[in-house]
Amino acid sequence: MKTSRQNTIIIFLALLLLTGCEKEINIDLNKSNPKFVIEGDVSNIAGNSKVRISKTLDFDENVLYPFVSGAFVTITDSTLNRIDTLTEKTIPGTYTNPDLIGITGHTYNLIVKIDDQTYSSTSTMPIGLTLDSIIQENLAGTGGDLGIPEGTSQPGDIIQIRPYYINPHTADEYYQYVVKRNDRLLNNIIPRKEMASSGSSFIFPLFIKAKKNDVIQVDMQFVEKKVYDYLYGISQNYGQYSATPSNPEPNISNGALGYFKAHTSQNKTIIIR
Repeated sequence: MKTSRQNTIIIFLALLLLTGCEKEINIDLNKSNPKFVIEGDVSNIAGNSKVRISKTLDFDENVLYPFVSGAFVTITDSTLNRIDTLTEKTIPGTYTNPDLIGITGHTYNLIVKIDDQTYSSTSTMPIGLTLDSIIQENLAGTGGDLGIPEGTSQPGDIIQIRPYYINPHTADEYYQYVVKRNDRLLNNIIPRKEMASSGSSFIFPLFIKAKKNDVIQVDMQFVEKKVYDYLYGISQNYGQYSATPSNPEPNISNGALGYFKAHTSQNKTIIIR
């Protein structure tokens, strides 16, 4: 059984890598066993499929998590029996292949070999829904009408955005919003689920710290339930919904941290008014 301290380490590492944090976080923890962190994406958008590999350090080391070069990375489309090799191009530790474009309904197998260790994962790309539009619901400087999220420095800098999508309610749907402001990834994890139903949807708004003329891009990524469960567990520990910490289970084998997800992407962009 993992100790409470080990759980905290795993949660912190996964959260840090998934959120693209903009601020430095200092946590006083004892030494930990280094682990590889693998973040794999197969996207239906050309150029968005990638695998990023880094390595954890002891918490008393004064260096951010180093990227891992020299790994052998492949992603196999088991539906087509096609193997794509991903290589480092311009970003250390980031492996890509411009010919790799995901197809809905296909299952993908990830293999990462680092030295004498092999890590693997499998993910199937769901069909998903149609993101119709995103609507800005309050002007810059007025704050959101559903309240200011905890941790906001001052009122008036939160923009409330509501995505609208078409949902026939034929099956449960799981997705994640990935939000960028002026091409910079925001440090949030926003998993959602849409349960099969004959009724209408209640679409939750997104609260985004922004000012007038900022460019906001919302990427609606549809994922498998097991990926959603991992993201939801991370969001729980991030303090968005629950005070009870949990230890989300990565879907990478051999003790690696992180995730592998085959997902569709639908992007909408607005300029803040």
